[in-house]
Amino acid sequence: MQLILCLVLIFMTSMVHAENPHKSVTLDTVVVSADALEDETVFQTGDVDQTQATGFYVKIERDRFEGKMLDLSEVIEKEAGIQVRRSGGAGSFATVSLRGSSNNQVMVYMDGILLNDASGGGVDLSNISLADVASIEIYQGITPANFGKPSIGGVVNIKTLRTEKGLKSSIEAGYGSFNTIKTAGFINHKPGQWDYLLSANYFGSDNDFKILNDNSTPLNPNDDQHEKRNNAQFNQQNLLTKFGYDFSNEIRMDLANQFFYKDQHLPSWNNSKKTRTFLKTQRNNLNLKLICNNLSPYFLNLSYGLNYGIKKEEYDDTHSYIGLGKQHTKYNTDSIGGNFLLEWLTEKNALSLVMEAKQEKYEHRDLLKKQNPHTCTRLFFSIGAQDSLTLLDEQLAFTTAVRFINIDDDLKRAVSIWSLPLESSTKNTHYISPQVGLKYRLTPWLTLKTNVAQYTREPSFFELFGDRGFFIGNHALKSEKGINFDFGFKIKQKKTGLSWVENFACKLVYFRNDVDDLITRTYDSIGIGKSVNISGSCIEGIEAELDFNFLEYFRLIANATWQDPENQTKHYSKENKLPGRFEYSLGGRLEAKWKGCKIYYEHTTEKEMYYDTANLLKAEDKDVSSIGATWLINPVLINFEVRNLGDQYYEDFNGYPSPGISWFLSIKYNF
Repeated sequence: MQLILCLVLIFMTSMVHAENPHKSVTLDTVVVSADALEDETVFQTGDVDQTQATGFYVKIERDRFEGKMLDLSEVIEKEAGIQVRRSGGAGSFATVSLRGSSNNQVMVYMDGILLNDASGGGVDLSNISLADVASIEIYQGITPANFGKPSIGGVVNIKTLRTEKGLKSSIEAGYGSFNTIKTAGFINHKPGQWDYLLSANYFGSDNDFKILNDNSTPLNPNDDQHEKRNNAQFNQQNLLTKFGYDFSNEIRMDLANQFFYKDQHLPSWNNSKKTRTFLKTQRNNLNLKLICNNLSPYFLNLSYGLNYGIKKEEYDDTHSYIGLGKQHTKYNTDSIGGNFLLEWLTEKNALSLVMEAKQEKYEHRDLLKKQNPHTCTRLFFSIGAQDSLTLLDEQLAFTTAVRFINIDDDLKRAVSIWSLPLESSTKNTHYISPQVGLKYRLTPWLTLKTNVAQYTREPSFFELFGDRGFFIGNHALKSEKGINFDFGFKIKQKKTGLSWVENFACKLVYFRNDVDDLITRTYDSIGIGKSVNISGSCIEGIEAELDFNFLEYFRLIANATWQDPENQTKHYSKENKLPGRFEYSLGGRLEAKWKGCKIYYEHTTEKEMYYDTANLLKAEDKDVSSIGATWLINPVLINFEVRNLGDQYYEDFNGYPSPGISWFLSIKYNF
């Protein structure tokens, strides 16, 4: 059953090509070219025009991960200023931090739909299939007005595959350590005005990698032993379907549906073989989008979308292997929303009006009790405007934006952790979020940028009302209020003064993020947790990137980040450092390319991170190297890689180790 979706696509692919046996097929340029390409994603009204963007951003094209056995977190963590924390091997819970922000402070969008739930906890990146992704845009700090919800940390914008002219299709399969399996199929067909796209994949692993179990006695190495990770297996399936119709060259409608299912087992803290805890996740998003360009004599562009989403989760720890007490709960989130963008483009000015609305209903049902703990609803509304002005023959770009946001929360019914009834509660939050950005092209190859913005984050349902029987809600929580600032430069030059160096690019940025009423978690002596506001935090740092080709066949990519995640509540911790944030990060990649073959070496170092707020538990430094190779034997693409060459044991979360040395092989065939 796990492979049915992919087999259906493979069958459809063969049938379509059988009907056109003499038709010539153009191979996907992503596979044919081994070079980093320009924007290959089909641009549509509503996308961010990055030529006008004043903020610093990273754009990752599909050729960076095409055909590889990676997940989304492993792709984006290689960039400067970006930290990913995982709770184990492939498929395990993974969140992202931008410039020292918390995962709750990073908004994740997919095709214009906000994936962050009102329930909170940040977006689990392991639940996003790379098989559907065309490109990934990461906006650090300032948030373009195209996204209705601004963020203290920034935005990760995921664009799924879009239909292109003609007929394209592919199949792929991969296998690797710990019985990791991946299969995928894809077909794109646009014979005329109408078109369709289907993409399906399966990904799963036993995750039985070796770990060092210290039996909860870190000061006594005599009882340490190496053993396999137990109850960490997972499997997930994903299906993306898209149908589109061009009414004319200026008007287009798209209907897209994405289905995702994941069955994940969760290991216990002591790696017990008896553990049978699991988490099942099912998600379905339906999106209808209408694009109209060059309307009226003023040549207005319009993008309008409607979306409906369902997410169902079931957490079963009936025998109390992981949490405090027996737990068997279901979490259902239903959402319906819409977004609207109207833009007016002139020779020197781009004016945009953006509106977004979303209503979420969150139900938490305890299957071990007769009472339903609580049902929460959140109504989110945002309206904003952005004006981008270019002057001095497009050397100077000045962008201002402002949003008004209103949020209504309603807790209809609740019970406390002692099964006592709680009164219903309502909460209204509204605020204004302004931002300003400036970009100046000093020379054809040197650009200066600076940005400042004010953002607010409202507490999540988890923080307001508690969850899972051992976390108390706090109705008195205030919203976080933050100010982002950055300044830096970017150099990009195809030809340099050195004959052996070309396509030279580098970036250096100073950033600062101040947050008042920062929401953090505290625990009492018996392990009961509660979210509270602390006076504030300040995170400042420097991020640098370098990328160039040399000696015709080689390419070097390097980045470095230094950040000081200061907890400004004095004497709150030993070192006054916010937990879960590294202080130093270094990354590098060396590539050698000849014809259709490319080999590479990667290295990542992260240092100085604490697991806890009191700064008593310090994480081991992370020092990981990997090698890999890609062969294009037209029309077959082969990827092979070995990760964590040093077989290092590292834990992003205390007690949840990542895999040691591992290997993976994948093959993709383009019809």
